Amino acid sequence: MNSERRSGPTGAWLAVVAILAAAPAAGCGGLASARMWADTALPGGGFSIHNHQWAYEGEPVTFELECDPGAVHYVVFGIDGNETVVESGEVRGRYRWTHAFQAGPKSRTYEVYARPFLMRGKCDWVYDRAKDTWHFYPGASEKPDVATAREQVTRITCYRREVRMRFKARGGPPKAVTLALVKSTGERAQVPRRKGGAPDARGFLLLGPDEKGGCEVAYSPTHAGVGRAGKTRAELLIEHADGSLERCTEEIDTP
Repeated sequence: MNSERRSGPTGAWLAVVAILAAAPAAGCGGLASARMWADTALPGGGFSIHNHQWAYEGEPVTFELECDPGAVHYVVFGIDGNETVVESGEVRGRYRWTHAFQAGPKSRTYEVYARPFLMRGKCDWVYDRAKDTWHFYPGASEKPDVATAREQVTRITCYRREVRMRFKARGGPPKAVTLALVKSTGERAQVPRRKGGAPDARGFLLLGPDEKGGCEVAYSPTHAGVGRAGKTRAELLIEHADGSLERCTEEIDTP
């Protein structure tokens, strides 16, 4: 485990590095194989071993470490120094962990890492129920736990998109404006118009008309509203003050 890239408990990870360096001498005898899977790269949500995947902001991503079932008691999953211990899997040799990522206005790439361990006494990690966190706390009088496979790493680029569609008002403020998002699968979802000015209010904003009669619809979709791969189409229908109808479409890239 490369402690230089972590921003978490540095002292704990230096101790882990020392343990791993001593693992062969402690009787590990050689490292088993392991592979990490994630479920964002395929349109249907299936798992793949692509080592760089994309996730929409807030989308729950499930990771699975596949390892030798005879050489593991638990798996440590981590991001930037924040670790979680998974002590059992639904299927032998397959340990799963789910995390939702955050992006902000700019995309952000995370490194997710995982490694299986064998216990030699009690588990070297302790769970804090009050804070819902795991801490590396090996027993002073026990042999340290041993990593049984090389650390597996997957990069997740988290992103979000914003829909901005402009149109010219005809005869004054429009009578009605509707917005829908259409996934590449054909699934269609109507987006409500935003009510109130609270930052966490959902729905699209209608801005204008301005002094030149211009209007703009602005909306930041949630992960549930966009497709997992390919393009998502935004469809805007305007009923103008003069009685005419106008339809605008825009495709947003949702890799």
